[in-house]
Amino acid sequence: MRALVAGLALAGLTYGLVESRWIRPVTYEVVLAGLDPSFDGFTLLHLSDLHGRVEIFSRSIFRRWLNSADLVVVTGDLYHPALSRRRLASALDDVRRRRPMFLVSGNHDYHRGQLDLRPLSPDGLLDNMAVPIRRGDRVWWLAGLPDLVTGHPKWDSLLSQIGSGAAVLLSHRPDAAVNPHARRFQLVLSGHTHGGQVVFPLVGALVKHTKVGGGYVAGRRDIPDGPVVITSRGLGTSELPVRLLCRPELVRVVLRAPVADGQTTTPGKVSTGII
Repeated sequence: MRALVAGLALAGLTYGLVESRWIRPVTYEVVLAGLDPSFDGFTLLHLSDLHGRVEIFSRSIFRRWLNSADLVVVTGDLYHPALSRRRLASALDDVRRRRPMFLVSGNHDYHRGQLDLRPLSPDGLLDNMAVPIRRGDRVWWLAGLPDLVTGHPKWDSLLSQIGSGAAVLLSHRPDAAVNPHARRFQLVLSGHTHGGQVVFPLVGALVKHTKVGGGYVAGRRDIPDGPVVITSRGLGTSELPVRLLCRPELVRVVLRAPVADGQTTTPGKVSTGII
């Protein structure tokens, strides 16, 4: 019996190690109220919770999606203490040379209370900042918050930087979406939860790392009287180097303009693939 239990545990661990590198590409289409039709089809490539993992940058799906993306966004937790910071920073710098890239900080990006992204350049860091995304004289807004717990989010300052039109918020933690200030945004992109990282059949994720509620731990959720939130399972792991029934995710978000005045966000299309 002990041998059987040990064998099952070893098999589970082996599978968990394999699944942690079995990346799941996911595409969401989201209608943004106020988005000018000139931006219809504008595509964001969303990376989150890399935790030092660089394998994704050599995958064919990543290269294809990067080539077709208009913008790359990164929602925090870049490094892992056991993996090379320099390799990841170099990979992200290469991405930034090919496409505009913006990022916000996650809780693992702080050391002794201070943000530390070294050796990555802070170019494109959107902590408590907003930038206009333009096509001609048309614009929508991309904004970001630092980690809600280890950082110092400044909602009032952030909102004062945003003009009229559609707005998307980057936040490491999905909890930003249930803050009353988030009603200014039509979409929140986040990570942090890892989708639970270890998910049990019939039980679900034991650790959710979010207060969004309703069993939410990853994917799309439409907040009542608030924005759509899309939370990536992330690409790396923390604490345990394994995943169970919760593959890492590469996320692509296609923005859609309303087809008629007064239309709000709709479920849109979601597609997944296996690589």
